[in-house]
Amino acid sequence: MIKRFTLMLLMTGLFMFGCETDPTGPAGRDKTPELSGAFILNEGNFNGGNGSLSFYSPANETIQNGVFKAVNGADLGDVVQSMTIIDTLGFIVVNNSNKIEVISTHSWKKVTTINLPAGSSPRYLTYDEQFAYVTNLFGNSISKINLNGYGVESSIAVGVNPEMIVLEGGTAYTANSGFGWNNTVSVVDLGQEQETKTIKVGDNPRTMRKVNNDELHVLCEGRWPAWGDTSDTGTNGGLYVIDMVSNTVTDSFMIVGHPSRLAYDGKDTGYFLSGGHVVSYSTTTHTVVNDTLISGFFYGLEADPVSGNIYALDAKNYAQNGALKIYNADGVLQESYETGIIPGAVTFVYEEK
Repeated sequence: MIKRFTLMLLMTGLFMFGCETDPTGPAGRDKTPELSGAFILNEGNFNGGNGSLSFYSPANETIQNGVFKAVNGADLGDVVQSMTIIDTLGFIVVNNSNKIEVISTHSWKKVTTINLPAGSSPRYLTYDEQFAYVTNLFGNSISKINLNGYGVESSIAVGVNPEMIVLEGGTAYTANSGFGWNNTVSVVDLGQEQETKTIKVGDNPRTMRKVNNDELHVLCEGRWPAWGDTSDTGTNGGLYVIDMVSNTVTDSFMIVGHPSRLAYDGKDTGYFLSGGHVVSYSTTTHTVVNDTLISGFFYGLEADPVSGNIYALDAKNYAQNGALKIYNADGVLQESYETGIIPGAVTFVYEEK
């Protein structure tokens, strides 16, 4: 049964949250992180302007839909792509609106809007102590944003159609998809603000995860057949492991078909979607553990490194409201909730106990 909840309750509980973006992230914390909730990013229909934000509370086992509009009195925008939490602020990347909405994770109120150049098509954002960096799909670039004044300071050229971005020290890595026609990861020196190397991987790299401190796992979705060319069969996907010390590929395995949505539990298991299943693999041996862990054609996927639960997002027919389905690490369904239209991503909120 899918559980539903509206915005009329639980608002006071928000102001009690102390937020952290990722318990597997920066070191130096001496308290145990606990999941306070999860933002569900609902893309909405392309050019529909009906993207939205949902909030799931594990303590109350409830979900609140349309929270950005309810609190701020305005729609979130066109294609809600991703969200990154920095301290107590949430940076929501709205792809086709070419903007980043910054909200308080305590109240959900808008703090500011960062506008990017028309047609840049921002995708994913990461950050260091002073700056945020966002990939621009059509700009073939990274925008550097000052976190003090929220101004865009510069643009750094990378590969074709960059998707996810990962930072390691003063180096950024971008997955350059080329809509299936590129197969590189850009290595960017953030101090020099320039690409210093490209690493060849499989076709259509889109999602990446930093694993075991010095490995970058890159999920390549493979190239779809060229339109109208019956002789072109496209290419298969694959998982590539990059050593971030030497910036070289050290391992890989092929995935038949077109896998998507790489996730990581923060320990020793990774997940991706492939062939109507959630597939698990070992992040230490780089081998598939269970190719049918969870059955279902999902659109989004994430793993909570604290509980080990798997969050799968079902876009259904891409017109009606979708669903959040939460499974334990054994692939057993625990909860199911209705979301907004086309749920595509999950961003966890943690408080330190």
